[in-house]
Amino acid sequence: MTNAKHFAILCCLLTAGLTASGSNEKPLGALRLLLNEVQAGSMASEQYCTLIFDSHRFHTEKASRKLGQDRDRRVFEGEIPEADWKALDAIIDSTEFRKLNVPPSVTPLIVEDAHTITISVARDAKFQNMEFLDNKSRKPYESQLNPLLKWWKSFRSATKTPSNVPADSRCALDSTHAVFSQ
Repeated sequence: MTNAKHFAILCCLLTAGLTASGSNEKPLGALRLLLNEVQAGSMASEQYCTLIFDSHRFHTEKASRKLGQDRDRRVFEGEIPEADWKALDAIIDSTEFRKLNVPPSVTPLIVEDAHTITISVARDAKFQNMEFLDNKSRKPYESQLNPLLKWWKSFRSATKTPSNVPADSRCALDSTHAVFSQ
């Protein structure tokens, strides 16, 4: 056989293998929503990160962290049930939520009672970004945020099957800014 035939056979085998291995998984699609929360504690902190895609699929991570390093990180992926998807869509597409304009803030060196929540919602060609360093910074926006945060808490508490996929870089915490919690 010639090299060209070997190459053609190899290409066919690789294509068939890739198609077969990926046939059970739906593509994640474009990112619709990112939710990230870090609950600082005296000994360790908990991080929850959820990525929701327009395909109704999700990627969520739960990490226990100490001294800026993961002690444990679990990853889950799956599909959001239709009722939950409709409820989420109604929240983030509501007029009140769309009008939320949270000005970016400068991170102080010391944050008292740190409880960081980051929210990014895809809006046409850009994202509606919000970051809150503590409960006090969320206070003026509570009426608009509470439905989403309650939805997320309920979603996080639902039983999910662990996944072997790696952590997503969009869930990585920014370590370029030293912030201390008091």
